[in-house]
Amino acid sequence: MGAAKRIINTWSIFLLFTLSGNTLMAQATYLSRKVSLDIPSCSLEGALIEIGKAADFRFSYDANLIPGKRQVRVKANNTPVNSLLREILGKDVRSKEVGNHVILVRNGPQAREKQAFPSIRLSGTIRDASDRRPLVNATVYEVENRYSAITSGDGSYKIILPSGKKIRSLSFCKSGYGDTVIFIRQSSDCRADVMLRPLSVPLARMNALPGSLKISGTDSLGIVSWLVPRESMVNAQNLEVRTSRTFQASVIPYIGTNWKVTGSITNRFSLNLLAGYTGGLKGVEVGGLLNITRNRISGVQIGGLGNIVGGQASGWQIGGAFNFDLGKFDGVQIGGLFNYVPDTISGVQVTGCANIVTGRIKGVQIAGLTNIVTQHCDGWQISGLLNLSVQDVKQVQIAGLVNYGRNMDGVQVAGLINIARRQNNGLQIAGFVNYATIVHGLQIGLINISNTVELGVPVGLFSYVQDGYHHIELSGNEIFYGNVGFKSGTKTFYNFVQFGIGSNYKLHGSYGIGTIFTLKKKLSMSMDASAGLVYHPTDTVYRGLLIKFNPALEYRFAKHFAIFGGPAYNFFLFSKGQPSATPRGLSTYDFYFSSTANASIQMWIGGVVGIRL
Repeated sequence: MGAAKRIINTWSIFLLFTLSGNTLMAQATYLSRKVSLDIPSCSLEGALIEIGKAADFRFSYDANLIPGKRQVRVKANNTPVNSLLREILGKDVRSKEVGNHVILVRNGPQAREKQAFPSIRLSGTIRDASDRRPLVNATVYEVENRYSAITSGDGSYKIILPSGKKIRSLSFCKSGYGDTVIFIRQSSDCRADVMLRPLSVPLARMNALPGSLKISGTDSLGIVSWLVPRESMVNAQNLEVRTSRTFQASVIPYIGTNWKVTGSITNRFSLNLLAGYTGGLKGVEVGGLLNITRNRISGVQIGGLGNIVGGQASGWQIGGAFNFDLGKFDGVQIGGLFNYVPDTISGVQVTGCANIVTGRIKGVQIAGLTNIVTQHCDGWQISGLLNLSVQDVKQVQIAGLVNYGRNMDGVQVAGLINIARRQNNGLQIAGFVNYATIVHGLQIGLINISNTVELGVPVGLFSYVQDGYHHIELSGNEIFYGNVGFKSGTKTFYNFVQFGIGSNYKLHGSYGIGTIFTLKKKLSMSMDASAGLVYHPTDTVYRGLLIKFNPALEYRFAKHFAIFGGPAYNFFLFSKGQPSATPRGLSTYDFYFSSTANASIQMWIGGVVGIRL
């Protein structure tokens, strides 16, 4: 019991922290809007009209419920609408937000009539007020108990409302039209024919088409259209219920406590046994398989298979297989296989396979296989195989195989290849190849390739800079009379390879690094360090490791020709073998010699002269 209590307390603190932070980011409702009014005396009806104007919505209510001629005083200074309504209406009236209306209904036990009224069979037609043509797929919505119906091809509808209340409030709405609210009294049969006026400026969410309804957002996805009845999707497109509901539960999208209007309602706590279809979330949602949310969420969403969100999301999303969002995301996404966000993500994405953001990331992506961002990456990408940022990388990419970005202003670390398609202004470290068109930073890898190095340095086994330092050298020294070498990189740092031959067929091959700096217009000084192997077909004394340090002066007497020369420090390490003509080592003279039972060291000062092409 103690352990269980600690777990409950921990989750309670976590949810409180998450919800309190994310609720502030949720879209403001009509009732939370703040108004400033100062009306010394007016009728209650007039006061409601002025409040509605100030908050940009309309009130709807039964005239018998509100004593419209009662005189009230309204004094508000940046006061939320719901607080102002409690002050002038009291506790017997509560509010519901539907479309662009705030509907006032009776609250508490008085809302139910003592007399047992029969069910209401309501029917009628809904038409376009401009040309009287019938409207197909318009929604009739009973506000209190969430019963609904949609119109058929001739604009007609039928809806049965269970008994229990003497007065019912009904919303008539369709995407692309202004909605209407009417109140009906209890009777066995009612008829209500309604005209809806087209909106002069269509709202982005409405997209009305004559005779049919265009399904978009989450509803256009194949898995959603397969799971959710079309009537529920039509209602969701037509109807916007702004008031959040405390709790909803469903088995599948069309069997639940919110019935066929579930796609229009925002919930604080949502439980879906298999799959759910809701309008929004401001709290916690748990689904056995799938959670489908048409609009925005703030809070925690956990799906055994996955989560699908059509609007902006903030908080935590945990999907056993995937999280698929169609808006911005701010928080933490954890998906077993993949996470997808088409807009900016500010937070953390973690998945076993792939994170895909067709927008911008400001945070961290961690994937077992790949991370893909089609715009800027202002954070970290860490993957087992590939990190891809189509535009700029501002911070860090770490991949088991390949990193790719347009401009690199941070760090790229890859087991195989780093690519900065335009410019590297940071650090590239690769197990094999670094590539950047322009280098303003540092490249460290076996092979570094670039077009231009402006303020940076490529460091590796071999560096090739198209506009850099490339020379062929022909030279000779006291041991190897004929040498040919190739240098590539930049003047600041270059690599070179060299091969030579000496007397009695002594051969050597070496690899080195160096730098060259200008002293005067035609005079420069280079400093090279190299290490290589010396080989003789028969004499083991001439087999060993030769390390050289060679400073040299260069005089460039023509654009592509220069002569150079200078001293050279030589360190030769070789193993003892059969007797030879030079038992002290490679050179006939030295300033240091040391020998052990297995190896000998010889050091001497030599020189080099040559020509650079």
